[in-house]
Amino acid sequence: MDDEDAIEGLTRLGLTTYEARVFVALQRLGSGTASDVADISEVPRSQVYGAAEGLEERGLVETRQSTPTVYRPAEPDVARTRLLDQLAETGAEAFDYLEGVKGSAGDGEHSEDIWLVHGTEAVVSRAAELVGEADERVVYGVDDPGMLDAPVVDALREAAERGLTAVVASADGAVRGAVEQPVVTHAVPEDQDPDLPVGRVLLVDDDTILLSVFSTAAGGNGIEEMAFWSEGSTFATVLVELTGGQLAGPFDAGPDPRD
Repeated sequence: MDDEDAIEGLTRLGLTTYEARVFVALQRLGSGTASDVADISEVPRSQVYGAAEGLEERGLVETRQSTPTVYRPAEPDVARTRLLDQLAETGAEAFDYLEGVKGSAGDGEHSEDIWLVHGTEAVVSRAAELVGEADERVVYGVDDPGMLDAPVVDALREAAERGLTAVVASADGAVRGAVEQPVVTHAVPEDQDPDLPVGRVLLVDDDTILLSVFSTAAGGNGIEEMAFWSEGSTFATVLVELTGGQLAGPFDAGPDPRD
């Protein structure tokens, strides 16, 4: 890491570029005047004063009232703690605000929302979240053991341990064989396999569905998984019923074939 890397890191923690440059320069100097800082920081002397004032307000610089004014930086450990605490506090306030305004512009009407998620990592994360929000039952349908992603499988296990019905449905014996109890499996008969052009199907309770497909990524750079999901909508409710039926009713599955 060099000065520029450190400056970039400090700006990510909330400092302006000039503040970051002045702070790094002061660490090198130990203490110094605006002219001293300007000589090694690529910050115009006229801008050093404002940057130093901003650093002082953050508790990162001390000022000696003399002619000329001399600045001394906080020790790196002290500065790190103060910046991280300030960042955490700012983040907490921002997210508290977002919680407060969430949905405030809505008109109170029910929305038939269908959401799109791009990329396998994002799809897996959303699927795991939806499983974690289940109240009664969940079925996860895949025909490739490679799609038994750990976050989803862990969420299914936790759901089962909470007393929910958690089912992995597949026509592929390798998929079913890779699933461990308390999650149960359901063998989809070949003649009832929906054979849909999808990567994974997730049904949660009676009103939530996620379906993923694989398509050519933007720019033609490989294959990308993308999914749509919906919950609490008429669309989702109807599709859960239709898809659940195609999967041979795993919500009402009998004993686990492994028993």
